[in-house]
Amino acid sequence: MTHAYSEMYLEDAMRTLGEAVDFALCDQGLSPVELTTILLNSLEMRQFERGVARVVCGMSGDELAREIIASAGLKPAECRESYPFDRSPQYWAGWVLAYAQWMCSLGFNELLEVAPLDWIIGSYHPLHEASKDKFAQIVIDKWNKAQADKKSLKAARKAAGLTQKQLAAQSGVKLRAIQLYEQNQLDLRRASVSSALALANTLSCAIEDLVWQPIALEYDSRAIPSERL
Repeated sequence: MTHAYSEMYLEDAMRTLGEAVDFALCDQGLSPVELTTILLNSLEMRQFERGVARVVCGMSGDELAREIIASAGLKPAECRESYPFDRSPQYWAGWVLAYAQWMCSLGFNELLEVAPLDWIIGSYHPLHEASKDKFAQIVIDKWNKAQADKKSLKAARKAAGLTQKQLAAQSGVKLRAIQLYEQNQLDLRRASVSSALALANTLSCAIEDLVWQPIALEYDSRAIPSERL
């Protein structure tokens, strides 16, 4: 798996986003839902997920949060004079979200769709005591499940208003094969090109709408040191 950006930026990126989320929620007074919406529309977060140095390590978390908040048309609170030693659940939420994004290279908009900030903060107990790899795996499992629900033969067939029997008749693919594909007993990714194309054409969609590649995280034996949270 290719990570979102160079590992040399990762520790700074995690700390920066942790501080930014903590500032926005605790100092600015935004709710997790409000901040999630702001992050989804933030140019700075598009830059962050690509590892742009100015954003991931070129400013403090407070400065990043103030820039994001100002870009959303709000008046940002003043930067803190010092940062508390004890890390809050809000800090942990940004810290671990940055790690999950780096691990899987998905956009923050894709991750926050399945793991919004209120859910992440609510997962602080007991996940903050587990490894950040475990959190990343949980988020990716949620994303994989969401994709399976949206991108599958069954979902496309139902959207087209066809029964399995009707799809078989119109596509020329055997009914039993369609049943096995939908039950995940046969992998549609291994079907012949002609069968996959016939199903896609019948359902007026792309083959990519019927099959998708789940993300499987690959963990590096060189663990990134964890901050005391």
